[in-house]
Amino acid sequence: MLVQDICSAKAVHVPLSCTLQEAAVQMRDRHVGALIVTENSPTGTRAVGMITDRDIVIGATATGADPCQTDVVEVMTRGLVAIQRDAVVADAMQLMLTHGVRRLAVLDGEAVTGVIALDDLFAALATDWGMLFSLVRKEQDQERSASAQALSQT
Repeated sequence: MLVQDICSAKAVHVPLSCTLQEAAVQMRDRHVGALIVTENSPTGTRAVGMITDRDIVIGATATGADPCQTDVVEVMTRGLVAIQRDAVVADAMQLMLTHGVRRLAVLDGEAVTGVIALDDLFAALATDWGMLFSLVRKEQDQERSASAQALSQT
């Protein structure tokens, strides 16, 4: 399974100058738990980090920071742990484990095109395990049926 098969297809971007309150509104309205933070540079807009709902709670709210007066740059995680969209899911899990993060930026070349979260991995693996369970159960049912049929013929 590839990252592109299970990641969110659109990354929501906010500028460094965005307040935490504005970021929280974006998270609510877009139904996401992380935003890609960008800045303008001479070569165009570039991603410089990520801010998560957890960053807002732990890094600002818990310390008493005013979300209307605090910019995302003050609590965001600088830099991005990223993975190419055509990478395998196992590589995404390894990156999350190595870097101690719950979300990865998903790249198409150099562009951030999505985010893959731990929840996405759980959902995909649960689906795979569910299919595996169904396969095993079906085989067991067929074996029982064949055994019962053989016993009734003797």
